[in-house]
Amino acid sequence: MHIPTYKEEPFEWYREMRQNSPVFREGNMIHIFKYSDISRILSDHQNFSSQFRDLLGGELAELLNEKTTPSILLLDPPMHTTLRNLVSGAFTPRSIDLFEPRIRKIAGKLVHEIVEKHNSDIVSDLSYLLPITVISEMMGVPESDSVFFRDWSDKLATSLGRGPDIETQNQMADYFYKKIDRNSDKNDLISRLSTIEMDGRKLSDMEIAGFAILLLVAGNETTTNLITNAIFSLYENPGIYPEMRQNPSIIPWVVEETLRYRSPVQSTRRYSKIDTEIGGVEIIKNDILALYLGSANRDEEIFREGDAFNPHRVEKRHIAFGHGVHFCLGAPLARLEARIALEEFSKAVPSYSIIKPSPDDRIDSDIMYGFRKLNLKINEN
Repeated sequence: MHIPTYKEEPFEWYREMRQNSPVFREGNMIHIFKYSDISRILSDHQNFSSQFRDLLGGELAELLNEKTTPSILLLDPPMHTTLRNLVSGAFTPRSIDLFEPRIRKIAGKLVHEIVEKHNSDIVSDLSYLLPITVISEMMGVPESDSVFFRDWSDKLATSLGRGPDIETQNQMADYFYKKIDRNSDKNDLISRLSTIEMDGRKLSDMEIAGFAILLLVAGNETTTNLITNAIFSLYENPGIYPEMRQNPSIIPWVVEETLRYRSPVQSTRRYSKIDTEIGGVEIIKNDILALYLGSANRDEEIFREGDAFNPHRVEKRHIAFGHGVHFCLGAPLARLEARIALEEFSKAVPSYSIIKPSPDDRIDSDIMYGFRKLNLKINEN
């Protein structure tokens, strides 16, 4: 079976696999492509685990987690539930909504600078700068440190699915340890994580550092790719952008359709805790399950004409942000940033052209989908 590299579009492969081999074994790796199978697995944490450190054994697991506890993405309930409940107290929808004016100001400034230049790498000029600036301010770290953030974030995003980048994780942990202040009266996320308590339980320094790393990578990479993928998809589908400019109320649906059509996270992993069967294929305990969210989100059994970009579609139950207990905690922030970015961009840019990206312009990740750069030209009207 030919698995596309990060430089190749995966969507034709997804379609072929859904039609011919929706569940496919390759050694102890099971590749799964259909919406119904993937959503069921994501909903069943008791039988399909995210806690991969259990497969490694205690000694090796500790070696791989020298300075941080495992991300909540790699934990099952009850520990996952405990940590998520604690973190949710510092990451509420209300606190995110309070950031809307600041997000709009940052986005408006970035778009204005793009218009002044007429030509832009939309990734470096908007899609990256907006979320990294926002998450830096939310976490209470200086904007000047964003240069470190980008390097760390890119390294960790590249390592996804290829084994942990322990050196980068430890560098980030050392950075965030210095930001922890148990007596802080500030309202930034690191300070709130340092002081929040639930049922007598507080987050440890290692847990705070681990969550800060997750926020940086997930809050940056996912939203960067979402904004870029939206602008690229709009250009590829003439007619939608002019409609969006005339009727900005459809922008939230453009965001949702981008999440479905070009999911920033294309796949995730679980391992089976039981012997079972999925789609007629025998699953053996400890088999690794590769779940292709990007394929599930185009499954024709759920989404009519799933390979078409249509913000007006009725079927909106994509799983770009996951499903079940691991549904993305940062989804409201990503949606808000993408919506505001498209609102400010469409107000200021009458029309635009995109120079066809090369394969090398794609990000170097087997799991994330997006572009390292995307050259855009504002058209003269």
